[in-house]
Formats: sequence, C-alpha cells, structure tokens
Amino acid sequence: MSSISILGCGWLGLETAKFFIEEGQKVNGSTTSKDKITILEKEGIKPFHLELNEENIKKYSSDSNDFFGDFFDTDIALINIPPSRHKKGENKEFYKTQMEFIKNHLLESDKATKKVIFISSTSVYKDYDTTLNKEVVEKDVQTLEEANRKDIFEAENVFIEACKKADLEVVVLRAGGLMGAKRVAGKYFAGKNNLKTGYIPVNFIHRKDLINIIALIAQKMNQNSFFSHQASNHFEVFNVVCPVHPIRQKVYQKNAIEHNFEAPTFSNNEKTPDFKIISSKKTQEILGYKFIYPDPLYFPVES
Repeated sequence: MSSISILGCGWLGLETAKFFIEEGQKVNGSTTSKDKITILEKEGIKPFHLELNEENIKKYSSDSNDFFGDFFDTDIALINIPPSRHKKGENKEFYKTQMEFIKNHLLESDKATKKVIFISSTSVYKDYDTTLNKEVVEKDVQTLEEANRKDIFEAENVFIEACKKADLEVVVLRAGGLMGAKRVAGKYFAGKNNLKTGYIPVNFIHRKDLINIIALIAQKMNQNSFFSHQASNHFEVFNVVCPVHPIRQKVYQKNAIEHNFEAPTFSNNEKTPDFKIISSKKTQEILGYKFIYPDPLYFPVES
C-alpha cells in the first residue's frame, strides 16, 4: 500500500487526503487545530496535531523526531502550508525557517520519506510594466532578485538546494488562484464598482485539477520514474494554472449570474494595470496532463 503525509489539511489538503484515501492509500494528515482531529479521523486519515510556530521550532530544533514522530514515515510528503500574512513586527524570514525545520527532519530521520511535493504559488512571479506584459514560465524566476515574493522563493529554495547536496527528490508546484466548490472568484468583488482590472487575464486553477496533478506526480515518484532522465539535481518546478486565461470582467460577471450575487462593475480604459499570463505548457508537455477544467469561464457550479 502506498502512503502519503499531507502537512496542512486545510481547504486543499483535506480534499487531497480524501482523494488518496479513496485510492486505497494510507494518509497521514496534520492540522494546527485540535478540534479538527476528529474530522480527519472520520475521513480515515491518521491525524497529527502539528503547530509549526516559533516556540515549537526552537524547542524541538535539536530533536525534530520528538515533534514530528512518525508523521513523515511514508512514501511521499506533500508540504501544503502557505506563508502567514505579514503583520507589523512579524518575522518575514519565518516561512523559510519553517521549511528548514521540515527539511532537516526529512534528511536526519532514517525513516522519513525523501520525496517531497511542495505547494508554492504563482505570486512568486513579478508583474510587468505595460510595455512588457507577457507570458511567464518557470525559468523566469531562478534567483531571489527575480522573485516578487521573496519569502515564497526562499521557501522553495530550501528544498531545491537540499536536492543538490543530499538524497532528496522535490517537485515544486506553483499554483495559480485556487478555485472550486464554494470558492468563487467573483464573490470577493460582489457589488463593487468601477474596478480597473477588467481587462487583466486571470491565472486560476480548479482544485480538482491540482489534486489530480499532485496524484500524477506522486505516482511517478513512487515508481522512481520521475527523475530517471536526470543524473543529478532531482527537482522540478511546474506552473499549475489553467491553459486558458479569460479576462477578469468576463469571469466575475459570469460568476455573478451562475451564483446569484450582485455583479461588480468595471471602469476600463486603454491603459490597464500590470499583468502576467502564467504558462502551464511545461506541466502539459512533461507530465502529459490534460486539464479537466482548462477554462475558468466554465468551472462547474458546485454546491
């Protein structure tokens, strides 16, 4: 029986865990809330209460086994915890610190998996001025200076650099705006007026597609076929975004009709704010993945 550890069983992680359970796999799942332990248990997930706060990282830094226990003693690890929203006085390096704590445990523990899927974000890419608005690909961000979100790039790099020095396999998935179920893009702007972003193309991904891509990569990693073409540096980075990029105005207004809320209005002009189109060509070509929902205009209306 194959197995996976999912660090972060929130909106994406819990559904991913349920998918793997249905596939007959063993799933370890973590939560920062003790109240959620019962929910995980009811889904057939082995629950772990893990809070990666500064106090715990400092306390368990010398022996992370006491913190993680056998959580990562599986075939694959899915790291699915986003950076916290920075508040005044908050440590902006903490996301990197969290990832280093995890990485050190994976490398130091004999039983912990050495195969990692890290959920990142397309917000790592910079926007461009209106004379350079363009499609961006994975290689457009390879250094800290090229990154828009330094914290996200540094977190990715913790695992990527470890691959160059240790026996670790890592796949980074830079996910677009996650939609699906009750998460509908236009609802966040219901009733708002004179938005100036109507002509900007969207970079969305449906949750079902992201889960399918995670499962496909996990399967390839379990079969030891993912990095068979590489002699060293066992890591890859993929943009996970719908291949079709309609403009926001069309998406939001269609959302309003389908989900029965007040549509936002737009005040568009010839000069639009900066934008980027995230390319998923590498995901489609190397993974051979065909999107279930390639166009955000036609995401299903789900209960």
